Amino acid sequence: MSKTLTLPKRSGEKPETSRRLPHSQLTQHGPDDVIDKLHEWAFSLPHVDNQHSGISVPGARAMVLHESCDCNQEAFMVGREFAHIHPHPDNGSLHVKLPADEAKEVVDKGWGEDHYLVTLGHYPPGLIMVFSPRDDDELEVVKTIVSRSYLFANKGQSALQI
Repeated sequence: MSKTLTLPKRSGEKPETSRRLPHSQLTQHGPDDVIDKLHEWAFSLPHVDNQHSGISVPGARAMVLHESCDCNQEAFMVGREFAHIHPHPDNGSLHVKLPADEAKEVVDKGWGEDHYLVTLGHYPPGLIMVFSPRDDDELEVVKTIVSRSYLFANKGQSALQI
């Protein structure tokens, strides 16, 4: 399924992030109204359940692919969780699973970074943090990235409206 995302370069400096667990974005969080739009969109995707994350900090909301879906087991962090959105104070950053080449593009274009466990060599490439969208234009790019994670998990079977 992998192909180039053709993302634009993210403007500005990279946000500060933690170099430990939990892997968190420390600066440049998006405003609540933009993060609310991200939640609304993410949990309206077909066959996605809104659940407590099975692997992230308390309050993180997991995007979990419904049991009825034929899925790609390589696309999940735990169970059928392919992405989660972090709560305050790490407002709106996400962890997602992508094919390694697509994760590399997200990182290279400044939209995210490898998960801390990937940088330590404890987890294979493809698990990344996507930085919190700071405005509606950035939200559209983040939705594109999350859509790719969704399609990776769902074997590309569901049409998406971004």
